[in-house]
Amino acid sequence: MLDSNLIDPEVFAAEKQNLRGSFLLNELDERVWSHEYPADKQTKVSFTLQGGRDRLQRLFLDLTVTADMPLLCQRCVNPMPFKLDETSCIVLFADDECLDAAMLSNEDLEGMLITKELDVRELVEDQILMALPFSPRHEDCNNISPEHVNQDKPNPFAVLKDLKTVG
Repeated sequence: MLDSNLIDPEVFAAEKQNLRGSFLLNELDERVWSHEYPADKQTKVSFTLQGGRDRLQRLFLDLTVTADMPLLCQRCVNPMPFKLDETSCIVLFADDECLDAAMLSNEDLEGMLITKELDVRELVEDQILMALPFSPRHEDCNNISPEHVNQDKPNPFAVLKDLKTVG
């Protein structure tokens, strides 16, 4: 394989291979770097991928993604610290029936079908997107009270008061 981000997941897991690397956020797919929450598109995201077999002798990929990724607070729109530290164990299955049965018996199981080629970058991207908080916010933004926000800006509806006629 020419692309170092592509692996054969079955061989990778069976041989208990290990892969470490990193990407800058802006090197990842647009769905990650164009997301509204990351405050710094140059954030370095590190990952570790470890293959192996679980106690049931099923092949798995253990993925860990870490980064100090500042996010934009949805209240004050200022950067806030966010520590990304996500681990996921993905069990590999040969067919849909086995995957479906395993997922039904264990709702916490993360599984996927074995493919000949798997892009590690896509796994990392998916992990980042799943780890982002729904609406990142500071506990306390140290902002002035809401009634004082934009006090220095003129009210855009002020021109309408001249149109109002007294009946």
